[in-house]
Amino acid sequence: MIKVCQVVTDTNIGGAGRYLLNYLKHYDRNNYKVSVVIPEMSSLLEFVAQYTEVDIYEISYMADKSYDSKCVKVLTELFEKEKFDIIHTHASLSARIAGRRAGIKTIISTRHCIEPVGGFLVSAIKGILNNSLCDYYIAVSDAVVDNLRECGIKRRKIKKVCNGVEAVPELSPEQKKDVRKKYGIEGKKVFAIFARLEEVKGHKYFIEAAKDYLKKYDDAVFLIVGDGSLCDELKERAKDIPQIIFCGYVKDTTELLNITDVNVISSQSEAMSLAILEAMSLGKPTIATNVGGNPQLIKPYTNGILVDYEDYFGMSSAFARMSQDEEFYNKASYCAKNEFYEKYTAQIMVKNLEELYQEVTNEHK
Repeated sequence: MIKVCQVVTDTNIGGAGRYLLNYLKHYDRNNYKVSVVIPEMSSLLEFVAQYTEVDIYEISYMADKSYDSKCVKVLTELFEKEKFDIIHTHASLSARIAGRRAGIKTIISTRHCIEPVGGFLVSAIKGILNNSLCDYYIAVSDAVVDNLRECGIKRRKIKKVCNGVEAVPELSPEQKKDVRKKYGIEGKKVFAIFARLEEVKGHKYFIEAAKDYLKKYDDAVFLIVGDGSLCDELKERAKDIPQIIFCGYVKDTTELLNITDVNVISSQSEAMSLAILEAMSLGKPTIATNVGGNPQLIKPYTNGILVDYEDYFGMSSAFARMSQDEEFYNKASYCAKNEFYEKYTAQIMVKNLEELYQEVTNEHK
């Protein structure tokens, strides 16, 4: 039995939290004993607690922080006591330092985002520190592999385990009709963006693309699902355009994803978008910016369309291709769903992760 400790510093449920919950649902209970370290008052607690066989440790001084000296002390004591075989951190520098101090055999860290590289000297210093504190770094996409290399991580320490998600439940035609009626969008094509309302997500280009499309066609609505610091600014940008609908924060996006025809990603940076994967699971093609991990998921004019960041005219043209070319849309829908089930389910991700666990455990026997 391999003892694995997962460490997540988030108090809210973001990419790392969802990664953890997918792992807990599907991990091999016959060969792994899993513990979870989370901050006090984390939203993850109620979901992790459903897995009664998992030991949960709520730790002070780590909420939404990569490093805290007091946290290092607490974690070192925990790791020395429990003697885990593997510490798997999600951006927690405190846990990596504590793991080294406690003499843990294998320390792994997953990078869920594209981080700024900085200058040569900064990158070199960070590289020396990170290489010394971690045995392996998991990259969730090809783009993250490149980002880790640029940040000074040795190639032999980088392992790629792509993100995977649970397939979104598919509603019946009758249920979808009811949802459309609830939102007042019957008989319209639905383009939707699911992202927090922050600058990096590029909502303003989505809005401008929608405006350009609506100059030529009147058959679509554009949903903005999420909340954030740019909410008022974006609403002002979209004022007097009833076809652009702000849905606010939605805890469960199942209904809205089901009535979406085309998923849209307008971000400046993406490691491997969970929103794209969830859309793929329902056969929803994606129009995405050609950045980060998006090109790994979106094969142009096969399961979606790639456009340059900030190019809202290009995005508007992509809207038109998706809405006006039914044959192309149906092909993209089929290919998106097929690729998801071949490569990006949560089960596939967990299988690949545990193969890595087994590999590194054998190395340290």
